[in-house]
Amino acid sequence: MYAAMKTAMDDLANGLGDVNVGEPCYRIGQSPEVGRHIVATKKIEKGEVVFKDVPIVTGPSRESEPCCVACYKPLDLATPRPDTQSDSQMEIDSGPSPHVLCPRCKWPLCSIECANSETHKPECFYLFTSGCNINAADTDSLYDVVTVLRCLYLKDNNLRAWADLLTLQEANPKELNPELADRAKKVTGLICGTFKLGEQFCKELVFDICTRLDVNSFEIPLGRTSATVQGIFTVACMVEHNCIPTGHRCFNSDMSITVRSAYGAEEGDAVSICYTDSLWPTAARRENLIYSKDFLCTCDRCQDETENETFMSAIRCIKCPGYFLPENPLDCEGKWICNECGTAAPPGYSEMAYSKVAAAIAKIEEDGLTPESCEKFIKAYSKVLHANHAHMLDVKFSLLNLLGHSEGCAMSQLSEAQLLLKESLARTFLEIASKILPGISRLKGTALFELYLCMQQRGIRAIHEPKLKLSPPEIIAILKNAYEHLLECIECLQYEPSHQPEGHLCSRARDEQMQMIMLMNSVQEKITQ
Repeated sequence: MYAAMKTAMDDLANGLGDVNVGEPCYRIGQSPEVGRHIVATKKIEKGEVVFKDVPIVTGPSRESEPCCVACYKPLDLATPRPDTQSDSQMEIDSGPSPHVLCPRCKWPLCSIECANSETHKPECFYLFTSGCNINAADTDSLYDVVTVLRCLYLKDNNLRAWADLLTLQEANPKELNPELADRAKKVTGLICGTFKLGEQFCKELVFDICTRLDVNSFEIPLGRTSATVQGIFTVACMVEHNCIPTGHRCFNSDMSITVRSAYGAEEGDAVSICYTDSLWPTAARRENLIYSKDFLCTCDRCQDETENETFMSAIRCIKCPGYFLPENPLDCEGKWICNECGTAAPPGYSEMAYSKVAAAIAKIEEDGLTPESCEKFIKAYSKVLHANHAHMLDVKFSLLNLLGHSEGCAMSQLSEAQLLLKESLARTFLEIASKILPGISRLKGTALFELYLCMQQRGIRAIHEPKLKLSPPEIIAILKNAYEHLLECIECLQYEPSHQPEGHLCSRARDEQMQMIMLMNSVQEKITQ
């Protein structure tokens, strides 16, 4: 029965699939290596929108902190909301919200308005029908169930969305990551057993939906809340992964996704995004992808032991100034060989070094990051890791943001040595971005803003410190250099939604733009006087 129904739905989806594909920018391609994927149908300029897509379903992710399952506001599961507190008061309160229980299914939400919302309707319907008693304190462990129930609800209530859902890549049960398979079995048992929906949805169908969610869902950064949300998209879920992506994605305030061309594309080029953290080394990226998406990446970057000349996995050789690099990056148990003397690293040496340094980072983060602790870490572990190793970049990025933005380290308070260090760090990340995130990227935009601050500070100091003995034309040259970095930053971050941190940064950069014009004009007036 399930197989017949699935075939019917696939046929329906294929018949409906062309409705959203007639846009001039892209088509859906098919290949044995990546399956269905997005291909440019014309020349696409840098920054041009390839597509915008809205989610079929959203729901709290399994790792999310407790939240309202309708609006995703952080929720205090231990504190019921007082009857005297109004919804308007809830909006201006900060921090986790006290909860109210849905009058039908008894699920905790932030307000009666959310309890009556369309978003909460699917799980409310099934939980109320089943008659199960829900303990508010335990609901955050059931977030996987919520999203799956919302998917299953489409079957009888939104045929088009259900068809779209069933067109998405399905996981092969025989090759499924054991941990993912175990989670899917537990959710299936809860839905078909505990919630008494086994007669309505067979176990095979529920398991299939669970694994489709794992393989296809995106984590949606909301900006307005610390809760984590997953979403399923019709078109965006078909964009292939690449560790050096051709596309740039943004999640909008309505949870829709916009994918743009990061650096331009020609007709026939594949559109790709990076499913994992671009600043992770190859082994960590591939481990994350097999765990979260059930595939191992074999892109050009993953096959290159230098990771496109970034050396983000490189570890210092124990016999010479060279670096151990994986002989075959796609073999997680392969040898690591020095790129200078050819010495093989001791078995397990790279994993040991990676885990020990990770523990050291966790310790300084636990103690509270400071510029001093970051500099101490960099000095100590530069004896073990390449300057661009992922762990080094992790701490360097923290240091870049601490210098100029932390107590006692405002831009005007930085010493000349600290200013030089901040500038060097910003240029490091610009170089890294050019190799792994070419074109538009949040990393590049952020680094450009920090570089601008360094150049701006140099110009301000030149104006107010006569001992530097810089002429007005020389000062103007410094300020123009800063201004150029600022304009490039705005160009890079102009597409970021205003509710996201990079959107806020772009807004600040635009404000700085006007201030820089006024500053340059005032110096120019001194030249003409």
